[in-house]
Amino acid sequence: MAATAFLSLRTVYGFSARISSLSNTRRSLSHHIISHNPTSAVSTNPRIQPFAHKVDIAKKLFSAKRDNSDESIEDHKIIPITILSGFLGSGKTTLLQHLLNNKEGVKIAVIVNDVAEVNIDQKLIVGNTAAASSAQGKPAGVVELSNGCACCSLADELLPSVSELITLSDMRSQASDDGDGGFDHIVIELSGVASPKSIRSNFQDAEFYGMPLLDRVRLDTMVTVLDCTTFLKYIEDEDGRIINEDETPDLFFKNEDDRLKKAEYDADDRWPALERSTPETSTISQLLIEQTEISDILMLNKLDLFTEDKNAELLAIESTARALNPRATILKTQFGVVNALTDVLGAARGLGVVDAGVTDDHRDTIQAIDALDESIADNNKTTDDDCVDPKCTDESHSHVHSHDHEHDPTCDDPDCNDSSHSHNHLQSDLPGGIGSFIFRSRRPFHPERLASALRLMPVLRGLPAEGTGQESINETHKKAMASIIRSKGFCWLADSHIAANYWSHAGSSFELQCLGRWWATLPQDQWPEDAKEEILVDFDSPNHDESNSFASVGDRRQEIVLIGKGLGDLATKRSIEDVLNECLLTDNEFDSYKAMVISENTEEHQQVFPNNIPVKMMTF
Repeated sequence: MAATAFLSLRTVYGFSARISSLSNTRRSLSHHIISHNPTSAVSTNPRIQPFAHKVDIAKKLFSAKRDNSDESIEDHKIIPITILSGFLGSGKTTLLQHLLNNKEGVKIAVIVNDVAEVNIDQKLIVGNTAAASSAQGKPAGVVELSNGCACCSLADELLPSVSELITLSDMRSQASDDGDGGFDHIVIELSGVASPKSIRSNFQDAEFYGMPLLDRVRLDTMVTVLDCTTFLKYIEDEDGRIINEDETPDLFFKNEDDRLKKAEYDADDRWPALERSTPETSTISQLLIEQTEISDILMLNKLDLFTEDKNAELLAIESTARALNPRATILKTQFGVVNALTDVLGAARGLGVVDAGVTDDHRDTIQAIDALDESIADNNKTTDDDCVDPKCTDESHSHVHSHDHEHDPTCDDPDCNDSSHSHNHLQSDLPGGIGSFIFRSRRPFHPERLASALRLMPVLRGLPAEGTGQESINETHKKAMASIIRSKGFCWLADSHIAANYWSHAGSSFELQCLGRWWATLPQDQWPEDAKEEILVDFDSPNHDESNSFASVGDRRQEIVLIGKGLGDLATKRSIEDVLNECLLTDNEFDSYKAMVISENTEEHQQVFPNNIPVKMMTF
């Protein structure tokens, strides 16, 4: 139980340092998981398992691991790995060909599902065949190129395939005169329906458990290639199509011939590690949003197909991608060609999303949106030096001129800075009309009212059957909620004072996942010593006392990021806030909630605030 519990904690919060460099922290966490007996609220609720909730020090620990590398591997360079994801037809293979044909002398090894599909230039292939390579002691299925690069088909599992490439790299180094014949970089191409989050988790698990291979390689950069011709269509997929060969054949087969060819494969050969790692219930929009978010580099590809009359669409694509992943570097490309290899290879230096977990991903988004809001607020401020003379044309100083025209109660002039009236500017909109904001509260949601509100979003999967409550929602609120394409964050429901939930909505799908317990449920002497400062960031008071009758609530909170069309518009934002505020417990309900918590009446909790929203356990 303890091992499983800690694995869940690590995968959620991005623990990726080796056991040898985490022994003290790991013992501390394991102790507090094993020794703490769950309260009856946890043990009687089938949706909640007794493992501890979060710690967000992955990046610190990951860096510490690298600073204390084993002396025994000093003679071997650590080879960085780039993960390449994107839907079928997005341009991943074209990018691979560009990388393999490089003339910069960078020796790149590529792992793909099928070498034949890469269509390598025969003039570049070294004379020996894959079979001959195997006879010489080299890994089978490897095609070596004259420029030092190599391409190989995936073995049964991903990490063993990486290990075989390391073996080949060492053999090449030993055979070269200068000892520098090994690979400089490894690129792993995922299939169009693969989950980058799952692949990232595989590497984090391997490092956490001290797999020797991770002394030789480092997961460095996550790259996603986006097909601009289909991106918005798939993001807004109104049918909620599930990713399988029947509902979404366009994600699996290039054409009918390709479908017939793959139909001949044995079932065991159809889904190797790179081919199928998404849950069977995932929709198109879910997977595309995941691929967009779990990325250091976003390549907006196929720009050659966009004429000047499609500039607005292209702007909407870019703003949507930037809203979904504000920390990523965006490259605009044609035919999958980048200006320099370093644009994608080793671009993140292992300091981006590769060592992150759900909490890291969430915090990065929160920080980016808060920074954007602060920047916009600063730009809208006037200073004592601002000139208010409407007739002044002196360019040596700034101007904030008032208007001589009449205003409605809410002004929608985007250039207006007149403080004499209220404004309805698109303050948080990115170019292209996509906006984002964060809903925050320190009061729990009523589960039934929340379910009714969630049905106003464009969600087809993940919610219980319709109940009551929607008839009171006005059309303005319905329109505002329907504009949300992505929402995610920490969620506090009134059916439990212990369970820390994570809300995840992508396109037509919604999931509520239990991450474990709020840290507030545990005394601070059971927290990991190195993580206390990080944990307290989410508390409403650093002096929180769980026995002090709700003077504070600890890290319990609503902290939900909402992204969608026009969400920077203040009227739209206020409509969504009104809907979500209506879902919070009223004063009387909150008083009843507090009384039940103080009396430890868990059964009454479930009866008074029943929750029919399906809750899953977070697995990675």
